[in-house]
Amino acid sequence: MTAKLTASEQSVLQDAPGESPAKYPAYRWLILAAACLVINSYQIAIMSYAPLVEVIGKNLGVGLAQSVNLMSIAMLAAAISLLIGGPLCDRYGPATNVIISAVLSTVPASLTPWLGHSYDSVVLLRVLEGAAAGFGLSGFMPLVMRWFPERQRGIAMGIPVSFNSIGAIIGAVGAPIYFEKVKDWQQAVAAFSVFGWVALVFAIIIFSMAKSRAPKLTYNPDKRAVASACRSAIRRPVTWLGIVTTFFIAWTMQSVFGMAPSYFAMEKPIGAGLGVLVAGELMGAIQIGAIIGPIIGGILYDKLLGGRSRGVLLLGFFLSALFAAVQFGSVCDNRLLLVVCLAVSGAGIGMLYPAVQNHIGNVYEPQIVGLMNGSWLGLGAFGGAVGLFVNSAGLQRTGNYIMPINAIASVIVIGFVLSAFFSTPKRPA
Repeated sequence: MTAKLTASEQSVLQDAPGESPAKYPAYRWLILAAACLVINSYQIAIMSYAPLVEVIGKNLGVGLAQSVNLMSIAMLAAAISLLIGGPLCDRYGPATNVIISAVLSTVPASLTPWLGHSYDSVVLLRVLEGAAAGFGLSGFMPLVMRWFPERQRGIAMGIPVSFNSIGAIIGAVGAPIYFEKVKDWQQAVAAFSVFGWVALVFAIIIFSMAKSRAPKLTYNPDKRAVASACRSAIRRPVTWLGIVTTFFIAWTMQSVFGMAPSYFAMEKPIGAGLGVLVAGELMGAIQIGAIIGPIIGGILYDKLLGGRSRGVLLLGFFLSALFAAVQFGSVCDNRLLLVVCLAVSGAGIGMLYPAVQNHIGNVYEPQIVGLMNGSWLGLGAFGGAVGLFVNSAGLQRTGNYIMPINAIASVIVIGFVLSAFFSTPKRPA
């Protein structure tokens, strides 16, 4: 049994299938490049703090818990700004969101050497950097919907998500390396704003030249039509199914990426006892998987699954479940097997968000795609915070990571079951 589509949902899908890539300007790939650079820049800005939280806390005179909260604050700001960015995107266009994202990821990082000397001011900087992620994520999918034919949207959504993981690696690995050179965390964070400035300038140039090249709108932007589409969306089962599924996707992703480094580094019996250096290497395996996964998922979506997200979601959750194997000593003691499990699970996690966003584009009227994209991702993002809380509570209660790992596994199973109810008609050949 699947969530049945309404007649209006069917009509959305019927508009695009016959469209040939030739009807879309080749300029669309420069548009996608701008989006990739922006998503890369805000992820660098956010993740550059992660390996330096202890140093930052000591410099600002706060405890470790408060300095760790600088990561949570950015995540919360991202969730809230997604809810704001969705309607903004529908009204002013996705390019506006992407430019705002680039500004918010670049300017705060650049000002850190001057404003990064009190905890309160750093909190403000983190709010702005987190908002950069929210505005960016709420704009990328509508951008792809506008500029790319349906048969290329899977790969077009997958590529920016891969750049998200690349940005995380650059920020998390590069910031501590540069910090060791300059011995000043404010300067280390600010140095990586160069990626943001490049993205901002490139995006402004590309979007300023794009107006005459943009494909024509094929929907009615009238306010009454938008209001009617919104009322219809609220009543659709797919809306609530999607929000709940996205909640569990965020729970899975944030838990795996947030918990895995400490689990591998902590001494037995609390963790796996592999040490900090090995833990960093193993996280690299997950990140590499997360770079490759969105590309594979996009190809499957475009070429084999006929634009249906359900198959990609089921595969993504299935592969993600391999992460649960890290609790077993036989897996942790076999380094090759451990790396394979982590890379495959990372690839599975990387497939999930692009699949969800493509589904949003498939089942809603174009004039509310931004709103629904922001709503699904914004409300769903709170799953990440819940997941981190559950993991922390489980660790505190049991004194080891087995309960948190099993909680992640349970959430993945729930996500897998929910994915089976996603229904998108197969597009014509």
